Amino acid sequence: MDIKVIPGDKRASIVLAGSVDERGAEELKRRLLDLEIDSLEEVELDFGGVTFIGSAGIGKLLLLYKSLAAHGGKLSITNLSKDIFTMFKVIKLDQIFQLN
Repeated sequence: MDIKVIPGDKRASIVLAGSVDERGAEELKRRLLDLEIDSLEEVELDFGGVTFIGSAGIGKLLLLYKSLAAHGGKLSITNLSKDIFTMFKVIKLDQIFQLN
Protein backbone atom coordinates (compact mmCIF):
# COMPACT_ATOMS: atom_id res chain seq x y z
CA MET A 1 0.00 0.00 0.00
CA ASP A 2 1.21 3.50 -0.81
CA ILE A 3 0.52 6.33 1.61
CA LYS A 4 1.27 9.98 0.89
CA VAL A 5 0.73 12.42 3.76
CA ILE A 6 0.32 16.10 2.92
CA PRO A 7 0.44 17.96 6.24
CA GLY A 8 -0.98 21.42 6.79
CA ASP A 9 -1.42 23.74 9.75
CA LYS A 10 -4.80 22.52 10.92
CA ARG A 11 -5.58 20.08 8.13
CA ALA A 12 -3.89 17.02 6.69
CA SER A 13 -4.58 15.15 3.48
CA ILE A 14 -3.65 11.51 3.12
CA VAL A 15 -3.63 9.88 -0.31
CA LEU A 16 -3.95 6.10 -0.22
CA ALA A 17 -3.37 3.59 -2.99
CA GLY A 18 -3.58 -0.18 -2.94
CA SER A 19 -5.14 -2.58 -0.49
CA VAL A 20 -5.95 -1.59 3.10
CA ASP A 21 -5.72 -5.16 4.34
CA GLU A 22 -4.22 -6.08 7.72
CA ARG A 23 -0.67 -5.17 6.68
CA GLY A 24 -1.83 -1.96 4.99
CA ALA A 25 -3.88 -1.04 8.05
CA GLU A 26 -0.82 -1.35 10.31
CA GLU A 27 1.21 0.80 7.91
CA LEU A 28 -1.60 3.37 7.91
CA LYS A 29 -1.67 3.34 11.71
CA ARG A 30 2.09 4.00 11.85
CA ARG A 31 1.76 6.94 9.47
CA LEU A 32 -1.19 8.37 11.40
CA LEU A 33 0.81 8.23 14.62
CA ASP A 34 3.33 10.58 12.98
CA LEU A 35 0.62 13.25 12.71
CA GLU A 36 -0.13 15.57 15.59
CA ILE A 37 -3.81 14.61 15.67
CA ASP A 38 -4.62 16.95 18.57
CA SER A 39 -3.64 19.99 16.48
CA LEU A 40 -5.70 19.00 13.42
CA GLU A 41 -9.21 20.22 12.74
CA GLU A 42 -9.70 17.99 9.71
CA VAL A 43 -8.14 14.96 8.07
CA GLU A 44 -9.08 14.10 4.50
CA LEU A 45 -8.41 10.59 3.24
CA ASP A 46 -8.28 10.28 -0.55
CA PHE A 47 -9.35 6.73 -1.42
CA GLY A 48 -8.95 7.24 -5.18
CA GLY A 49 -6.37 4.47 -5.42
CA VAL A 50 -7.81 2.10 -2.81
CA THR A 51 -8.84 -1.24 -4.29
CA PHE A 52 -9.85 -3.01 -1.06
CA ILE A 53 -10.41 -2.25 2.62
CA GLY A 54 -10.87 -4.96 5.24
CA SER A 55 -12.03 -4.91 8.83
CA ALA A 56 -8.54 -4.01 10.11
CA GLY A 57 -8.52 -0.93 7.88
CA ILE A 58 -12.01 0.08 8.97
CA GLY A 59 -10.88 -0.29 12.58
CA LYS A 60 -7.98 2.12 11.99
CA LEU A 61 -10.37 4.63 10.40
CA LEU A 62 -12.62 4.41 13.45
CA LEU A 63 -9.65 4.99 15.78
CA LEU A 64 -8.63 8.03 13.73
CA TYR A 65 -12.19 9.34 13.85
CA LYS A 66 -12.32 8.86 17.62
CA SER A 67 -9.02 10.71 18.11
CA LEU A 68 -10.18 13.61 15.94
CA ALA A 69 -13.68 13.79 17.43
CA ALA A 70 -12.25 13.98 20.97
CA HIS A 71 -11.17 17.56 20.25
CA GLY A 72 -13.80 18.55 17.68
CA GLY A 73 -11.93 17.44 14.56
CA LYS A 74 -13.52 15.94 11.46
CA LEU A 75 -12.67 13.07 9.13
CA SER A 76 -13.70 13.05 5.50
CA ILE A 77 -13.12 10.35 2.91
CA THR A 78 -13.08 11.25 -0.78
CA ASN A 79 -12.88 9.46 -4.12
CA LEU A 80 -14.36 6.18 -2.92
CA SER A 81 -14.91 3.46 -5.50
CA LYS A 82 -18.53 2.47 -6.00
CA ASP A 83 -18.01 -0.86 -4.19
CA ILE A 84 -16.28 0.65 -1.16
CA PHE A 85 -18.83 3.48 -0.98
CA THR A 86 -21.66 0.93 -1.02
CA MET A 87 -19.99 -1.15 1.69
CA PHE A 88 -19.49 1.95 3.88
CA LYS A 89 -23.18 2.81 3.48
CA VAL A 90 -24.31 -0.74 4.27
CA ILE A 91 -22.32 -0.79 7.52
CA LYS A 92 -23.49 2.78 8.22
CA LEU A 93 -20.07 4.42 8.17
CA ASP A 94 -21.69 7.23 6.19
CA GLN A 95 -23.29 8.26 9.50
CA ILE A 96 -19.84 8.62 11.12
CA PHE A 97 -17.55 9.83 8.32
CA GLN A 98 -18.17 12.50 5.74
CA LEU A 99 -18.08 10.59 2.44
CA ASN A 100 -17.54 12.44 -0.83
